[in-house]
Order: sequence, then C-alpha cells, then structure tokens
Amino acid sequence: MRKTRWLMPLIIVIAAAAMSWWSAKTASAVERHVRNEVIELIPLVQNNPEIVDNMVIDPVLCAPVSKALTEVSMGWSGDKNDLFVTVTTGDDPVFGDGTATHVAIVGVGERSAVGLRILCKDKNSPMIIAGIWTP
Repeated sequence: MRKTRWLMPLIIVIAAAAMSWWSAKTASAVERHVRNEVIELIPLVQNNPEIVDNMVIDPVLCAPVSKALTEVSMGWSGDKNDLFVTVTTGDDPVFGDGTATHVAIVGVGERSAVGLRILCKDKNSPMIIAGIWTP
C-alpha cells in the first residue's frame, strides 16, 4: 500500500517534467527558425527591397521594413559574426499589442538597428512581420 501511495505523485512529476522539456524544445526550435529566416532576409533585401511585400501583415509596413533592413544590409560586411539577431518569444511590452509570437532585434556589430514584431506558429511556418521599431 505504501508503494502505491507514492506512485501517482511520481507519475505526475515525470509527466510534468516531460511536458516542460518538450515545450522548451519546441519553443527554441521556432526561435531558431525565426532567427534563420531574418538572417537569410537581410542580404535578399539589399538586392530586392520589394521582397518584404509578401512577408508583412500590413502593406503599410513594406516601406519602413524595406528601408530598415536595407540599412542593416548596407552596414553589414557579409560576415555572419558581424550580424546579430536576437529572437525572444512573446511580444514587445513597449511597442507590441500582444499579438506577435516573437520579437527579433537585429543589429550590426554591437549596435541594435531595428526591432521586428513577428508572427510564426511553428518551425515549418513562414515568418510574417507584424511591426517594426527602432530600439
């Protein structure tokens, strides 16, 4: 009887730990996906600024996103070590309205150049830009 008394709490703890591990693994995979998408977008914008037209949620964002990412690409040497993209889960507390799934801060060297509010459900979904600001 004493052994069965501890069995159910043990099962609950193991299940909770497994769900926590799986959730963290999934979240980090999406963050890596968003980061890679942004890194791939930077040189593409320099050659064709209109490429962002299909990546924004609102056409009003096309010009500011193109301009900001073009400026980043112009200041970038092409070395991936000079470019930094920091992605976090959730929306920006100052510039967001709670609808973005991720925030990406993009910069060259040690200078943050632009912040992007992003919608991306999972690692296989396309990235959609929902907002932009200058940090």
